[in-house]
This record gives sequence, C-alpha cells and structure tokens, in this order.
Amino acid sequence: MISPLRKRTRDGELYVRFPDIEAQLVELDQLSPGELIARCRIPEREAGSVPTECVLTFVRREWAAQNQPLHEPLLKVLLERLRRRLPRAVSKDGKTESMARSDAAEQVQDTFIGMLIGEGNGYDERLDFYEISFSRSLAALSHTAKVRARRSASRQEELYDKEEGEIRADVEEAVGTFDPFDPDLLQQETYRSRLPGAMEQLEPLEKRIVEMWRNDIPIDSKDPNAITMRGMTGRSEKGIRLIRDRAFAKLRGLLTRGEDA
Repeated sequence: MISPLRKRTRDGELYVRFPDIEAQLVELDQLSPGELIARCRIPEREAGSVPTECVLTFVRREWAAQNQPLHEPLLKVLLERLRRRLPRAVSKDGKTESMARSDAAEQVQDTFIGMLIGEGNGYDERLDFYEISFSRSLAALSHTAKVRARRSASRQEELYDKEEGEIRADVEEAVGTFDPFDPDLLQQETYRSRLPGAMEQLEPLEKRIVEMWRNDIPIDSKDPNAITMRGMTGRSEKGIRLIRDRAFAKLRGLLTRGEDA
C-alpha cells in the first residue's frame, strides 16, 4: 500500500505526488521484493529505471516497517543516486579541488542522511518535498549549502598563507603541541564542559578528522585493508594535516580564551 504524503500547505491541504509518480508507485508495489530491488538497481536514464522519488518512497516505507532485507538494498541505491548529484568538489578541468565545494557536498549529504535517520524517531515532513521532486529539492539544499560553505571558507582564509597555500606559520606556532584531548586538560571541569560545544563549532570535515585523530585512526597506512583518514575522506596526507591543524587552532582559541596560552 502506498501511503499519502503528510505535509500540508498553508491552506491545510496535503501535498501530493505527481500523477505519473503515483501511478508508478502503484505498479511497483505489485512486484515481489526481489523484483522491486532489481528494478530500482537499473541505472537512471536506462529503459525501465525507477524514478528516485519512487525509490525514496519505498526506502521510507520499509524503514518505518523495519524491513531491513528490503530497506537496506534500496537505501544503497538511493545513497548512490544522492552521491551522483552532490556538488562537484573538483573544478571542471578535474585538476583542482575546492574546500568550499567539498564542504558543500558534505553538508548536503549529511543533511539528507540526517533526515532519513531522523525518521526513526518520527515522520520527517521535509522528505515529502523530495518525494514530489527529488532533483529540485536537492538543488535547493545544494544552493543553501554552497552559500554557507563560501561564507565559512572566507572566514577561514585568515588561517592560511595565500602564496604558499599552507597554514600560516604564526597560526601553526600558536597551535604548537596543543592536544584538545590531553588528559591533564580533561581533568579540568571547565575545560571538559566546554569541549563538546567547541567541537560543534568545527566544520563537518574538521570535526570528522579530529574525531578520527582522537580514535587513533592513522592518516595513511601501507596495509590496503586498514581504515585510514585518507580512505575515509579522500584527501591527501598534506590536506588532512592542514585541516587537522586548522581545527586545532580553532579549538585552542575557543577553549583557552581568556587564559594564558
């Protein structure tokens, strides 16, 4: 059974899917689980492919029903389609990578996945927009993320030497041997209470790298099967160190404000 959307307009009317999407949902709902998975796996733009709006509908329904054998493969299809639509992290020539574009892509992915996960605690009406038009809704989310990422990037420029493309020497010196998780620092109640809030002020990628560093995940490894920061982020060793140092500089400023550094 295909349930109607729940979000309402300002006039109190329920939002509705487009007729062609609704018709395909009814048709697809007659398939066996295996047939449905197979249909959804057909690449987009190929004959017989299923609109992403329909994939999302079934992902939400099976998640609510805790039907993992069907939910998990459909979620994998949905996330792969999401990744194909994320803001490009590299320039059109494929040679340069923009921190702002990369941050925007991560914000979009984290926000969308957050909505999906959030439905474990209750229906998230924001996803109704994506069932109506996945591409347009994702484009709006991407635009917002790009604006935020550009603003964030401009605030972070002060940490870098524009000519060298590296963290400024005075900032690096200020970071020094600062370890935000130093056991001695964590013994201080005030410091310990402020650390979570300071972590939340980091950019998503900064926070992720700091958390991996905290959990002793290496930047790189000769073991191809090892979990590494490079593997988890797709960044170079130098890039990871720059982001880590930038994050540490921010944390040091936030956590030692008003104290002798």
